[in-house]
Amino acid sequence: MEHISCDVLIVGSGAAGLRASISAREEGLDVCVISKGSPGKATSTFFSGGVFAGTEEGVSLEHHAAQTLQAGRGINQKELVDILVGEGPMRLKELVEWGIKGELRRGYLFSKGRYPVLGKEIVTCLLAKARDLGVGLMGGMTVANVKVREDGAGVVANSGTGENWIAFTARALILATGGAGALYLRHDNPPRMLGDGYALALDAGAQLQDMEFVQFYPLGLAEPGVSRLIIPPRLADLGRLFNSREEDILSKYGIQERPAAERARDRLSQALFKEIYRQKREVWLDLRNVSEESWCKDPFSAATLELVGVRYGAKNRPLRVAPMAHHVMGGVCIDSQGATSVPGLYAAGEITGGVHGANRLGGNALTETQVFGARAGTAAAAWAKQTADHRKDLLLGELVPPVFESPTGKKVSNLAELRRRLNQILWEDGGIIRNKQGLSRALREVEAIRAAALKLPVGDMPTDVGRALELRHGARTATLVLEAALKREESRGAHFREDFPNPDDERWGGHLRMRLSPSGEERKLIFDLRR
Repeated sequence: MEHISCDVLIVGSGAAGLRASISAREEGLDVCVISKGSPGKATSTFFSGGVFAGTEEGVSLEHHAAQTLQAGRGINQKELVDILVGEGPMRLKELVEWGIKGELRRGYLFSKGRYPVLGKEIVTCLLAKARDLGVGLMGGMTVANVKVREDGAGVVANSGTGENWIAFTARALILATGGAGALYLRHDNPPRMLGDGYALALDAGAQLQDMEFVQFYPLGLAEPGVSRLIIPPRLADLGRLFNSREEDILSKYGIQERPAAERARDRLSQALFKEIYRQKREVWLDLRNVSEESWCKDPFSAATLELVGVRYGAKNRPLRVAPMAHHVMGGVCIDSQGATSVPGLYAAGEITGGVHGANRLGGNALTETQVFGARAGTAAAAWAKQTADHRKDLLLGELVPPVFESPTGKKVSNLAELRRRLNQILWEDGGIIRNKQGLSRALREVEAIRAAALKLPVGDMPTDVGRALELRHGARTATLVLEAALKREESRGAHFREDFPNPDDERWGGHLRMRLSPSGEERKLIFDLRR
């Protein structure tokens, strides 16, 4: 097995991972970033709306903090919120100085790009900076497992060419693997964003929290053969949202907040889920009467005019819409420096929990990548400097590729079919509207998929090993979401239990944390509530 060694290893090449690499490299260390796809591409950053909240102009720090805490429904970690709000303007100014093409307006930085890859400019900017500094970048790597000790860390990764395994060792490790939106049937994440990092971090000994809080965006395109794209909230408010009975959705469900898709995001998602998936009615958004001037009043909406308005025909006819999984608020527990509960292991970006609480304020996700990516990179570099270089390779003997059954004499399991089942189960019972019966059923079915994935015979296609690893990790992460959602017997933010429809601060006003029991024959999940 090939062996590659560095000082700081980063898994994930989105905005958080790249920003962490820049900070670590600026400390004079050898830094390597590995990712599933080409560096920067196939990341949530690349496919994002390209909007950062928290610039110096337009909104006070106090107002930004208050909005963030309000969105989080009382369970944000205030220390992390204060850091996000306090350092956000500095980090966004830094991006401008590095040459990002963007526009500052009303307290936001809008990345300029071509819809739907408005985040491409962010990736381009950060990649250029990282390369200029000499950061090592390797794509095509699917991580199988992670080992972390106080004197070093390592991962085993498959290079996407079947049996080609590579062991990476480092003095410090940063996980910046993004979210898990692609676990759901409808989502706007990259297709391979199955939540690998959550499962890897848990198995490495890290604590996770708030995994029940998955954000859904209510208004995604649902036209056959058309990409699942987000309709910007302010643009959607200019049109009419109605069902196949011609009933106005906002009036029917008493939604008065505007922009509705932003300020009543959860309630609108629930309303559309009921209409479409329970009552079997289509929902349409009619934008035909929106003038071009009104359409282009904000940069995000303006970027959609050519594709959504002209090519997809929204200027000429109503378009079908439906909710989509968008962001995971929960994740790995970190301190103010991005350190996890495992010495030498750090995390940054969507993989972490704590900043957003029960729901996320629009624009905070990208700002979070820059603030905590920078902090994690600096902290990991400091840890690496105090670790003897020769000791990091002592882990090499523990870095063993996983075992896959041979397909000889057996029918090769259908990876795609197992993936489709996983997506459908999460969407129906573990998504927008939840209850005990559905969550329990989903948990049983996902555990069965996970068991099948662990015994999966792998075929001869070079990508089969990577896809099988993703299914293993994704099914594990799905169980974490379902277990947490089953435990939290209340509704708060993006977590809605129809059998417990109200918040319950007395019982549940805190973070539901999870960790694995100490090493043994069968490691079990342990939960506790932290206020």
